[in-house]
Amino acid sequence: METHSALLEQWYLLVKEMSSIDFHFFVSQKVSDKLTAIPIEYLTIIDSVRKTDFSAFDSVVVNTLHRNYDDYKKLFSEKPVLCLVHNLNFSLFFRGITVGNILKEKEKLTYFLKLYFKEKVATKRKIILDANYFGVISNSALETIKDDRRYLHKSQLIQMNYCKNFEFPSDETIQVVMPGNVSNKRKDVDLVFRVLKKLQPENKLHFTFLGKPENEQVLQQLEELKSNCDKNITITHFHQFIPWEEYSKVIEKAHLLLCPIKQETSFYWVDEVYGQTKVSGAEADCIYNGKIGIFPSSYPKMDWYNWYYNDENELAELLQNINMEDLRKEYQKLLPYTEKFTFERVKNELEEILFSF
Repeated sequence: METHSALLEQWYLLVKEMSSIDFHFFVSQKVSDKLTAIPIEYLTIIDSVRKTDFSAFDSVVVNTLHRNYDDYKKLFSEKPVLCLVHNLNFSLFFRGITVGNILKEKEKLTYFLKLYFKEKVATKRKIILDANYFGVISNSALETIKDDRRYLHKSQLIQMNYCKNFEFPSDETIQVVMPGNVSNKRKDVDLVFRVLKKLQPENKLHFTFLGKPENEQVLQQLEELKSNCDKNITITHFHQFIPWEEYSKVIEKAHLLLCPIKQETSFYWVDEVYGQTKVSGAEADCIYNGKIGIFPSSYPKMDWYNWYYNDENELAELLQNINMEDLRKEYQKLLPYTEKFTFERVKNELEEILFSF
């Protein structure tokens, strides 16, 4: 009923190939407007979970649950429900608000106050404990649950990442794509901007910022970068949300995915830690598209071949010295990892999990 439209597309691509499972998606109008891969016959637009009849189904997967908690009470009492949990501190460990986050997100003050005072998300979020199962989409998040242990008995890794493409792009210009919103809240965008200004690469580099800019200031910085970078650097950016199919086509042509994930972030003013209590969508982008990602060393190592940097200077040096010959050699190192994430393997394992529910 909320966000993660790209994850819904991923669900569809997997379950449509499961011959023993029937499925249907119930989504809000807002989510429906962002979907491109799911045929209309598999979709029903609803206003409320509470008013929706799920009697024809054996079990239900809740893709995300961050508000409107009262709507789910009846569903949790009637059906086996798997709830995907994307923010462990907020949604499962029930950490409190950090005052500093209120100051950092002043532009969302009215919205969050409504959630806390009108919808009472701070107290009602514990309704999620009535779900039969919790799912996380990364091993690192499951390890965090294991450390806490309270919810381990009904928690499960829901592996949805499979490698759809593994092909070295033919473009002679090195394509570097930064996937996701261009926002300093969850990425160190300022660091990337500083690095780009001082690069003087011998090889041609094309940087694509594949997401909606956070605000007008970030949009202006992107425009300025276009004219302030070295002659061997070109930049493409967008002004709005990019539909999933278009998003995937751009990443398909990339040589590298630049993922400057910040370690500390927040959700509804509650502290979250990337790679521990929260997972970056960049993990799925790398695996699904068969790409090497460039991550800060603070982000936990995935079961995938990536490049890592410790600081601004290391990132600058890495980008400064990229060449096509070395890239081809690096992609040979990625090949064994792609074999762990074939579509059939991931689909079959997920199908078994769904049957167990």
